[in-house]
Amino acid sequence: MKYNGIIQRKLALLDTQVQRLKQHTEGLTEEKFVEDWVIRSMTERAIQVCTEIMIDIAERIIALEKAGPAATASEAMEKLEMLGVIKSTEPYRSMVRLRNLIVHQYEEIDPKILYSIVSEKLDDFLLFRDELDRAV
Repeated sequence: MKYNGIIQRKLALLDTQVQRLKQHTEGLTEEKFVEDWVIRSMTERAIQVCTEIMIDIAERIIALEKAGPAATASEAMEKLEMLGVIKSTEPYRSMVRLRNLIVHQYEEIDPKILYSIVSEKLDDFLLFRDELDRAV
């Protein structure tokens, strides 16, 4: 599949966002992360932006492939899998669910969950980028 430069620019932005988030959270203990409102807020926003980039890319590819609109962001990830662009919807579906929590239930985000994502799951965004790079 060959996609346009918009997708490439979004993938580059995804990479930049992840790298910046890693720079600002590297070496933080869970305790420091939980106590630092600024870092937590920045993390929530960066994760939301990264996930929005993934959703935008998925919707653009679905449109380019004339695979019909996706009713939800999770369905968009499923369509990418059906199109063979990504191997599996996991972990991307989990990212979409977290984004939904950040956007719709923002007062209830457990900082320990955010910390676990920052310390263990950020590379999942880069996995998405790599899968798309292979498909593009």
